[in-house]
Amino acid sequence: MVISHAYTKDANAADAYIALSASFDDFLAEQPGFVSRTLVQLTEDPTHLINLRVFRTVADYETMTTIPHYQEHIAALSELVDVDRYADGYPRSYADVVLTSVDEWRTSS
Repeated sequence: MVISHAYTKDANAADAYIALSASFDDFLAEQPGFVSRTLVQLTEDPTHLINLRVFRTVADYETMTTIPHYQEHIAALSELVDVDRYADGYPRSYADVVLTSVDEWRTSS
């Protein structure tokens, strides 16, 4: 899993970031090793979004990041973020999924 944080300029930029991210699902689904992606928005700070991307291997994810279409997408998202929050670079972590459950709550709420 790849975990990354996005801090947008404001709430409107967060909405635009979410919409732009949703438009990228078809591209992600076509990538080798792609399993799923979840975008989380913090309720106490709606400008803070967390991307949870699951790929079978880190290599699969890193290969995808070299594709020009991916880089163009990231460039467009980058226009929406608060650049002052990234003085030390873009926060990204790799993690192993050790437990997960079926996501049924969305269909019942």
